[in-house]
Amino acid sequence: MGNMKTLEQQLAKIFAGKLGNRFGDDFDYAATISPTDLQFGHFASNIAMQLAKKEGKKPLDLAEDIVEMLRSDEALTSVETAGPGFINIRFADEYLQQQIANVLKDFDSYIIAESADWQGKKLVMDYSHPNIGKPMGVHHLLSTIIGDAIKRTYRRVGVEVVADNFIGDLGTQFGKLIHAVKSWGDLEKIDKDPIAELLKLYVQFHIEAENDVELDDAARAEYKKLEDGDPQNRALWQKIVGWSRAEIQPIYDELGVEFDVIHGESFYEKDLAGIIEKGKQLGVFTSSQGALVYQMKEPDLPPAIVQKKDGATLYLTRDLARIAYWEKTWQPDLMMVVVDNAQSFYFKQVFEVAEALQLTDATNLHVGFGRMRFADKSMSTRKGNILLLHELIAEAKKRSRKLVAEKSGSLTDNEQAVLADVLAVGALKYNTLSQNRQSDIQFDWDKMLTFEGNSAPYLLYTVVRAGSIAERAKSTTTAAENASEGPVDAERALMLLIDRLPKAVSEAVSENRPNAIANYLYTLAQHYNNFYNGTDILKAAADDRSRRLRLNEAFVRTMQTGLDMLGLSVPDKM
Repeated sequence: MGNMKTLEQQLAKIFAGKLGNRFGDDFDYAATISPTDLQFGHFASNIAMQLAKKEGKKPLDLAEDIVEMLRSDEALTSVETAGPGFINIRFADEYLQQQIANVLKDFDSYIIAESADWQGKKLVMDYSHPNIGKPMGVHHLLSTIIGDAIKRTYRRVGVEVVADNFIGDLGTQFGKLIHAVKSWGDLEKIDKDPIAELLKLYVQFHIEAENDVELDDAARAEYKKLEDGDPQNRALWQKIVGWSRAEIQPIYDELGVEFDVIHGESFYEKDLAGIIEKGKQLGVFTSSQGALVYQMKEPDLPPAIVQKKDGATLYLTRDLARIAYWEKTWQPDLMMVVVDNAQSFYFKQVFEVAEALQLTDATNLHVGFGRMRFADKSMSTRKGNILLLHELIAEAKKRSRKLVAEKSGSLTDNEQAVLADVLAVGALKYNTLSQNRQSDIQFDWDKMLTFEGNSAPYLLYTVVRAGSIAERAKSTTTAAENASEGPVDAERALMLLIDRLPKAVSEAVSENRPNAIANYLYTLAQHYNNFYNGTDILKAAADDRSRRLRLNEAFVRTMQTGLDMLGLSVPDKM
């Protein structure tokens, strides 16, 4: 890959070259530079305010000295002091245009301009992790979509990513399910509609258990038999896993989400004894009321239980085996789990025990997120009846079809159906990814499925429209009598903003925040619409037209790349 630099990075280099003799080569010039409002300049620097005290000068006086040193650079068309000692800087128009040409020439290098340190690193991550024997609820949507976007973004900056799906196919709920199937189940009925029937049986178990205290013990006994290899329980468990996997896969297909490996908890069963044994040998695990536990470093925190008194293992034991397996198989630099904020303490335990057992040198990271909150109260979860993910997708498609029928009536029925599905999935993803994952995710149909405001349809419509200009340019000619007017402010603003994609990508990767990209794309689309609505492109004079078409192309490429990192497909027509 090339060595493409953003304008901000180039400006920092100019600073170092012009000011290095005076302030030293090791000073962080980049930290003093930031984008500014176009009416003041392209970039602003507070370097004079940072260095004034050390230099024994007033900030404004020092700023004037610095301005004199910078003015001779041919890339800069204006360098001026402002306020108490800021410096405002503009690049020459030719330089901005050259930057856009370079972006198009070396796009892959440009994207990683601020993320080059990530190249060649390896990440193994887990996201989605549905539970076998239960349908996927809306809460699985967040982990699935956020995890997929993080995976895509890391891959775009040259990180080798292994995406795992640590599905819940063991645990005490299987004792309950096996007991329920044996007691009240009809295998023929389950075969016809597996997940719905299993859910009914699971709910029935909990209803019956409220009146029968011995049921929980019976379920525990069934689960212990499963762990001990009882043939009948094993066969029934395998049937449940098969039923569930067959129902889950179409949801992933609809969302366009893929995994490299899918290792359920059962995959690690063979490794659990080794984990327990290692903990005992290292003196990390101690006995407590018959159970095996790890005492946390902070004395006030509850211990982590790794084996129950009946010898059964726990989710935590299997997570430790997962970490050991990931290390042995891939030796990654980073291990990541994308799980809601409610599990923060649990992962604090997992990571501390893993460290005590010396399972890996990789950084272990829990990427958390809030809950989904519905503006439409009828969508909220009801007791004994979770809101199912496939129902949510179906509702999104129904609403999307109505929107498409209203707005895109010129398309054929088939084109409308395809577009509606793309918009429905795009709206579900973008609504999630455009919000700060650490807060609760607000879910509002009206805001998600509209062609106005911060929504997937708005972004997709903008990029499709920009793409259509490039198509129309092939069959239209310029208005030759128009005199060239040169770049206008709407063009400059768009050029400068396209140059900020690498920064948004860097933020998204280093903070695991896909909303850094989503927010950037929304701002970019707004700037493009200002440019499109107020500037002649196809009818402009020859020089203006070719420059604006090049900018249009850079915008489309930038938007498509950003949307792809979020997992959104761009439709052909709208």
